[in-house]
Amino acid sequence: MNASDQCKLGTSRVVIAGEMTIYTARDWRDRLLVAMGAPGDVELDLSGVSDIDAAGIQLLVSLRMEAAAADRALRLLSVSARVTEALTFCRLTEFFSDALPAQA
Repeated sequence: MNASDQCKLGTSRVVIAGEMTIYTARDWRDRLLVAMGAPGDVELDLSGVSDIDAAGIQLLVSLRMEAAAADRALRLLSVSARVTEALTFCRLTEFFSDALPAQA
């Protein structure tokens, strides 16, 4: 598992690389809660996600709902093919439509 966190001018950016699975979801949740605790919007770079399962999808859905409830933007800057496949399989591309990059 590998991640980097950055905060700049009211935007928190989290880069996630490796697995977003049941085995790593708790660690990712903790990092994402820190990003959600900071003021401003949240940006996720998911281009390095090598595998994602239901726990990873639940984490993204939860983050999306929390951001919407707080009237904050959640942007997925880049997504790996595995994340795109999982969102499509779960029929969540519409749910994330305003957060996904144009090419996703």
